[in-house]
Amino acid sequence: MPTASAARSLTRDDWLDAAMSAMAHGGVRGIRVEPLAKAMRTSKGSFYWHFRDRADLIEATLERWEQLETDRVIEVVESTSHPRERLRRLLAIAHRQDARRPDPSVALTGDHDDELVRVVLERVTARRIGFVAEQLVAQGIAPEEAARRATLAYTSYLGYAALVRSAPGALPADRSVQRYIESVLTVLVSATTEHRGDG
Repeated sequence: MPTASAARSLTRDDWLDAAMSAMAHGGVRGIRVEPLAKAMRTSKGSFYWHFRDRADLIEATLERWEQLETDRVIEVVESTSHPRERLRRLLAIAHRQDARRPDPSVALTGDHDDELVRVVLERVTARRIGFVAEQLVAQGIAPEEAARRATLAYTSYLGYAALVRSAPGALPADRSVQRYIESVLTVLVSATTEHRGDG
């Protein structure tokens, strides 16, 4: 059993931070106790002070990811009064990532066969798309159209996140990111055009 001194050397949050970073690059398959301990220059004894086993760490890491990168982001964005400004702020936060710390969403899609990952991914995806759709409905867009646009926005975001990992040079440079965000926002909130036949 690990000693009290081992417990003090690294906290539970230290392990979760390291696991979050590993998950961002390799999904839950990247969360392995021995490599994490080696990277943090500690023994596995510290790990077992805070977690029962690897499955416990994975569950806690997924929970932390959902809280930090979905629940807390929505909470921050909701402090903005106007729905269009909420979307602008959300897009700015969502596109504030780089190759050193990409959104784990992309890596986690490779773990869809894991039941826990699948459940969390489905919940996070529904929450994110639902929040965007709510902001569009608040601007007068019909619910069905808002749902389609919100899905478009999220799939576009996942593509952006994938490029952060695989081809960051293809993405807008720092000064162009804001213009990119404004382009996405324009597409999201533009008036619906209905095409009708001649008869």
